[in-house]
Amino acid sequence: MREASIILRRASGTMLRACAVALLLSAACALGGCASGSATSGSFAMAGGGDSPTIAFESIDGPPPQVFDRMVSVLDSETKLRSLQVVSRETAAAYRVRSYLAAEVVRGKTAIAWVWDVYDRDHQRALRLSGEEAAGKAGRDAVRDPWAAADDLVLRRIAQAGLSGLSGMINGTPPDAPASGAYRLSALGYTDR
Repeated sequence: MREASIILRRASGTMLRACAVALLLSAACALGGCASGSATSGSFAMAGGGDSPTIAFESIDGPPPQVFDRMVSVLDSETKLRSLQVVSRETAAAYRVRSYLAAEVVRGKTAIAWVWDVYDRDHQRALRLSGEEAAGKAGRDAVRDPWAAADDLVLRRIAQAGLSGLSGMINGTPPDAPASGAYRLSALGYTDR
């Protein structure tokens, strides 16, 4: 019975986070005043011009709600800085991103591992980006909750590395080397470390 309630709680938490992403992205679009396309198309962009390919973030799995919300905020600001056109996940998009994050403590240090799977319009995976960001020393509290070390700087480094790889794929250029941490880019046999 306890296991069933844990599974139900996790499933409802995932659903709640997915709804929160849609709500936050919709609110960011409305507040940003960056409507793109006609009112009947339902296509609203957070940033960028009409000529750039559209991107929809399908999911961000793994982090607890407070980290999830901060990650959405960081992604919103980073996509605007890069003039990437992000649309709601209900809207047709050239690329769809599924993101996964995991926190772990190894030898007293916390790290956040991440993966972005990027799919094209035909639902074929076009790119996989992955990496790991050091998040500081663990300590006793972080051993119980390694997500506590996932501050905005760590989340921003993840967003920057992921968006650099995604921009490189869209523009047909290899991504810039990340400022810190290591990441891997896999697309049609190309790997950078």
